[in-house]
Amino acid sequence: MNKPWARWWTGSVIAGLAGLTVWSPGLLGGTQVPGKLALSEPEQVVEVTIKDYKFRTKQGALRLGLPTVIKVRNEDAERHDFGSTMFEGLSTQIEQNGVIVYGRGVGGVFLDPNRGAIVRFDLSRPGKHEFRCSLHPTMTGELLILSTEAV
Repeated sequence: MNKPWARWWTGSVIAGLAGLTVWSPGLLGGTQVPGKLALSEPEQVVEVTIKDYKFRTKQGALRLGLPTVIKVRNEDAERHDFGSTMFEGLSTQIEQNGVIVYGRGVGGVFLDPNRGAIVRFDLSRPGKHEFRCSLHPTMTGELLILSTEAV
């Protein structure tokens, strides 16, 4: 059974604090100084390429409660946007052209030809979430997000 999440299920106390994880002593089998911060959980990565007026999505199984990164790149000669209601009410960070925007209710990002953006957020709602290009209404794609019970 090689499941990355299984190694954390040890019965030890794990507490999240400001996006970092505080591990209890002995969690990883070695000696650890109480109160020292360990690395936060790895990010789930989704790659979305826009090409020929289509969204091409590359993703593994996505789970709730984990930091998620969507890397989207426009390889068309036209401007597109990547937007979704899945970000509604969530604290979201979008990085594009060296500028980082934070907020709740960020709907998406416009992408000029041959440009990309990175969207970071924590998944909190399971199900099938659609994304779209508001400039070209026939362009849609989706992400499937599993609840922990389904894993």
